[in-house]
Amino acid sequence: MNNNQLTKPFWFANVWNFFPEFTVEDLELNYLRWSAYRQSFAKMLHPVHLDQMLDATCLERLPTDLSGIVISFHYGPYRLIPRYLLAAGYKITVLASPNIIKEEQKETEQLLQYNNLEADSLRYIYASRRTVLKNILSALNENRLVLVYLDADERANRLAVKEPRALLKVPVAASRLYFHASITQFAFRFQLPLSFLLMEKNKNNGLWNLALSKRLRCKRGEQPNGFMKRFKGQLNKVITGIVMKDWAAWENWPLIHIYHPDVEDRTVVLQDALRWVMPIYVQERAFFFDVKNREFFELKNEKFAERVKSIKSSK
Repeated sequence: MNNNQLTKPFWFANVWNFFPEFTVEDLELNYLRWSAYRQSFAKMLHPVHLDQMLDATCLERLPTDLSGIVISFHYGPYRLIPRYLLAAGYKITVLASPNIIKEEQKETEQLLQYNNLEADSLRYIYASRRTVLKNILSALNENRLVLVYLDADERANRLAVKEPRALLKVPVAASRLYFHASITQFAFRFQLPLSFLLMEKNKNNGLWNLALSKRLRCKRGEQPNGFMKRFKGQLNKVITGIVMKDWAAWENWPLIHIYHPDVEDRTVVLQDALRWVMPIYVQERAFFFDVKNREFFELKNEKFAERVKSIKSSK
């Protein structure tokens, strides 16, 4: 199953969870806006000379003494952040999933060669490896910046009840997001500075600029709860800024919940039992997606399948 085939229904379901006042038309318009953002950001990533591609005034905002862990999100043209850091002279290590690393590895090599940068100017750490914390420390000991993209999982509220210290809860619109606190706990344990670095849209000229937060350091004698409270305050401020300024530029909306790739094979539900459904086709199989309850129903009955096909063709 290709996750891209399910992007739209999950986007609708998750966004509606946070903005329940939206009509179907509101969701459709914002989905098109979100999709347009993704396409425009992708066009920015072709290997080119960094000094030609990057905004010089934007680059000047980066200090020359950044250290420790830099936190960002999948917001705006966030894939430009490593390029700005490289252009500023930093050697960086990006913490990422194996899938992301596989997608970006070749492009990264081309970028480094194109700009005559050392092959190890940008490295990756596999987030799934057991040695991830050791790898982060090794990178920091080599005076490299470690760039981490935090992902939210709204379904993690179960873990929040069992282990409240493992997650940070951030209210957003009519719901809440949960972020794993492990990187913050790690920073406190080893007294590492933390900063938030985003690509943020300038409301005056429409350009995407760098936005760097004040560096967060452990205070002398500070207890873990105090440090976590200060970090959560910064996190709340950053996420609120994202949602207030241009929430549709956040790539994560379809992925906020953990979804399994397999579509569940369900018996055909009665027509009058459905609330709000989206007809979709996956690998020539017809489904109803119940947006309200986030459930798939495979339509094996020919009459239902024809109905889905006619609805789809009328859009």
